[in-house]
Amino acid sequence: MRGLRRAGALLTCQCGRRYPVIAGIPIVLRELGDWAESEGADAMRDRRLPGELVELLAVDGASRRNRRLLAVYGAEVGDSPLHAWLADFVTSAQGPVLEVGAGRGHAGTVRMDLNLELLRAGAAPPELVETAEGIALAPGAALVADATDPPFSAGSFATVLLANVLDSCRDPALVLAQSDALVAPGGQLAVTCAFAFDETITPRPLWFGPEELDAALAGTRPFGGYDLECRLDAEALELEWRLQVAPRSAHLHRVRVRTARRPG
Repeated sequence: MRGLRRAGALLTCQCGRRYPVIAGIPIVLRELGDWAESEGADAMRDRRLPGELVELLAVDGASRRNRRLLAVYGAEVGDSPLHAWLADFVTSAQGPVLEVGAGRGHAGTVRMDLNLELLRAGAAPPELVETAEGIALAPGAALVADATDPPFSAGSFATVLLANVLDSCRDPALVLAQSDALVAPGGQLAVTCAFAFDETITPRPLWFGPEELDAALAGTRPFGGYDLECRLDAEALELEWRLQVAPRSAHLHRVRVRTARRPG
């Protein structure tokens, strides 16, 4: 991010790459074409159109999926024990705080996700700030970026949070390793996981259980070939996570919560 400059509705890099900014949210991806095809349909629509007309036009797969995601994850934060723990953790965490796979996320964090519509469902991000070094992301900022290839230097954040991300991404080990690398010395990494894998998202050979995750964070076993630097600093918690998937239907998950700290 430090190497980028603002140019109207774009961010430009010395290397010649250009990245769009939509509704104040930078789209910082190496390959914009794949994202535009799978995620960007709603972003290209005129947001001034009446909602019913947008609904009528939204016939493509990405828009249908986004409506489902927004219905479940785009609402106000729920009241389950996990929601309460996350709110307390973010409030007390040292800053700056990065939420990986944040969706609407929490106030005061830097929210990173591939889905622009979920980021838009959260608080409106502040204006991008350009410094002598490049773009600085203030608390509350949001950006579209790939958790397997984040646009940050190692050690950029005092706190990194992965809330229910590892069982809903294509490469859990790489996402965890990249997140681990973003934690500053003395900083904290928090991971929550329901282990509710879907083989259409995560290939079955990459699935894992609580024991593998604990061993990786304890430093006793690599995780998918990666050695992590953060080390467990608290006992494991098992908390309920309730997702309202329809007006008369909810999913209840039991989620494992682990926190680890990078040696200072």
